[in-house]
Amino acid sequence: MDLSDRTVVLTGATDGIGRATAVRLAGRVGHLVLHGPQPRAELAGFVESLPGHVTYLPADFGHLGQIAQLAADIREATERVDLLVNNAARPGAPRRELSVDGIEATLQINYLSTVVLSTSLRDRVGRIINMASATHATEHLDLNDLELAHGGYAAVTAYARSKLAIVTYTCWLAARLDPPTEAAAMHPGVIASSLLASMFAIEGQPPERGADNLLHVATLPSEINGRYFEERTPSRPNPEAEDPAVQDGLLDRTAELLAPIGVDPRHR
Repeated sequence: MDLSDRTVVLTGATDGIGRATAVRLAGRVGHLVLHGPQPRAELAGFVESLPGHVTYLPADFGHLGQIAQLAADIREATERVDLLVNNAARPGAPRRELSVDGIEATLQINYLSTVVLSTSLRDRVGRIINMASATHATEHLDLNDLELAHGGYAAVTAYARSKLAIVTYTCWLAARLDPPTEAAAMHPGVIASSLLASMFAIEGQPPERGADNLLHVATLPSEINGRYFEERTPSRPNPEAEDPAVQDGLLDRTAELLAPIGVDPRHR
């Protein structure tokens, strides 16, 4: 997939893998649309340093309304999205936190943002890459307690569950996309970042490695719809992600959580 004249939307573009990816893409694509939680003024220096046609759109994913507004802003900024990279993420908090919408914050910022943007832009997107994590393989989707409200909360559990939800949603979505639109999920590698440091006492590879893995998968010329990648290698995800009953249950619960902003991914 040649990106030289394409429009790319990248969330979570101001730190870690996202920032490294933005630097890699700037000047090499037709239009680069970047998202971050910081106000425009705070990111002006970084954005202005990037070559090419770059648009920065801020949104705090701790507010469902701001995620929906970002989708509207993207639609206003570009008539097409050749590549959508849902990269924005936060680690699990040491103690369970709720968003302003009353939803477990890690689930909302990591997973629900992915669903809102993919759903809202589905009619004009070419390829969707949803950033997951190898930790998703260790988790289970308890659809009766998706937000870990009834015990068992831990930072890594919240993070891993949000990533399992992303992989499960990606498998569900891929089966419903009309060609040539595609969706895939990937683990970018164990990357040194503030996110990694906040949850794991291990060292990671440079963010540029994660960016290179991401762009390798995103630009593969072959069909990638429905696949899960461990870095650059197609792999089998957690079996729950491929279970139609789990997928349908997750989407039903997701629709309930997104009802306040009028987004129902099942009906697009």
